[in-house]
Amino acid sequence: MIIYRPALRPKNRHLQSILASARWRLWPLRHNNPVKQHQKAELIETELATLQGFYSPHPQGHDNIAILIHGWEGSAESTYLQLMAHHLFAAGISVYRLNLRDHGDSHHLNEDLFHSCRLPEVVAALQQLNQRFQNHQRYLIGFSLGGNFAVRAAAAKELNYSGVFAVSPPVNPQNSMQAIESSKLYGTYFLRKWKRSLYKKQRLFPHLFEGTDWQSQNNLQSLTEALVLKHTEYSTTSDYFYGYSLTPELIKNINNPTQIITAWDDPVIPFADFSTIDRLANIKLITTPHGGHCGFIKNWRLQSWVEEYIINEITS
Repeated sequence: MIIYRPALRPKNRHLQSILASARWRLWPLRHNNPVKQHQKAELIETELATLQGFYSPHPQGHDNIAILIHGWEGSAESTYLQLMAHHLFAAGISVYRLNLRDHGDSHHLNEDLFHSCRLPEVVAALQQLNQRFQNHQRYLIGFSLGGNFAVRAAAAKELNYSGVFAVSPPVNPQNSMQAIESSKLYGTYFLRKWKRSLYKKQRLFPHLFEGTDWQSQNNLQSLTEALVLKHTEYSTTSDYFYGYSLTPELIKNINNPTQIITAWDDPVIPFADFSTIDRLANIKLITTPHGGHCGFIKNWRLQSWVEEYIINEITS
């Protein structure tokens, strides 16, 4: 484990976490957003799913590309993802922002519901991108649940990257769920966003929800149980959570240079969970005393240290 002590402010972990997704951080890009100006909306069709992506090729034709994956109930439009993309692009790196199933405006593309164990379809999409950009130096960057997907993808033998970066990924998802549930702030926030997504899905595919009284569930644990039992191959939520845990066995299968970046004070990812993977040879764990969840805000201009760190790792 490598400990960094950047001059991070503010130091309140909840403010850090809220600022990670705050829309007003995008204010400097309102008139000039090169990533959006050069982006091409695309569909990646595989045998398992159709996923949505946004490709922004750098006009100078550099041979570096970063593929970005958002967090749970986020999207390619999430503030932290847009800002990461902006700084990568400014450093001469092309970017590809990938939407997971049922995130962003992609609910209509696949009938079955998203769940966090749908790694094979993400790997299949990433395979296509790797083949397409085989002459590029490729980097995979994920935030929160997207970081969890990125670490699991780093262990897939079909994929190869010059670097994989996971920011604030859940290691033991059951513990993360309990941390979210124990907070009225985060529990209410994620429950509202998840239900909004499910309502959108129900309007498109009403038959999927027959016999499921998901609307009456008033917490994440009960809603997870109601949907996992009906829409996945798992018979218990414990088995489901274990299905996307970052276990030592999975870490030992990583065949790409991989870094996890996390804060000691993350309010939804218990720092103690990282003790199970600390000092494993296949991964580099970077920690900071402060930073909250995906925040790492370093100044009152609301700039994030994590963007600076990842770009320096790629370009140095």
